[in-house]
Amino acid sequence: MVLFCDPLRQRSGSTMLQAFLSSPAPTADIQTTITTEPTADPTREKVKLLVVGSSYAVERVIHELYRVGFAEVREWSKPLPTGTYGEVMRILTRYVMVE
Repeated sequence: MVLFCDPLRQRSGSTMLQAFLSSPAPTADIQTTITTEPTADPTREKVKLLVVGSSYAVERVIHELYRVGFAEVREWSKPLPTGTYGEVMRILTRYVMVE
């Protein structure tokens, strides 16, 4: 399993964890925005976090991250195959403010 998460403090004194902005959950009335790339916002940058490992281990990490307030379980992608037997990955997309 691979997980890189380091709550380093930024120059402003806030933690890196606080710099993440939640991605809004999709709804039926905004279906067209899901299939197209969002409008470029020069103040935000997309970041993808991956958790890779056995299905059980990946779920444990995602639920632990939920428990500490990092991300809702539903914000992660469905398990995706990695090409290695018994291994899956799940992706979380977040946006950070660009300084």
